[in-house]
Amino acid sequence: MAQRGFTLMEVLVALAIIAIVLGALVQAAGASASNASRIRDKTVAQWVAANRLAELQISGTFPETGTKTGETEMLGRDWHWKTRVQEVEDEDLRRVDIEIRKTEDAKNPIVTVAGFVSHPRLQSQNTSQP
Repeated sequence: MAQRGFTLMEVLVALAIIAIVLGALVQAAGASASNASRIRDKTVAQWVAANRLAELQISGTFPETGTKTGETEMLGRDWHWKTRVQEVEDEDLRRVDIEIRKTEDAKNPIVTVAGFVSHPRLQSQNTSQP
């Protein structure tokens, strides 16, 4: 009567294949978690930048040219912003570039948003017209 079963070599090959597949699955799960975290950070940073730009647009003052830094808390975390205000050809507009970082000394911003702020006298003229 012949014995049935797997040889040692067949078992080792099967274990090697299982180990490779499980390793790939673990790596894919780790990459997915990392991507989800990066997307969440980028989304929140976009909100912080949009809020900062909106604050400048509705402040009622014309922003001075130059660079300012600060931090804002959102979703339980501090976000560091850098606002650069520049003159443009139209003297009633200012260009605003806002960079958002996780930490103050981070080399690269998570997001950069550009926008414009108009002179407050233009805003009051637009609201007083019927």
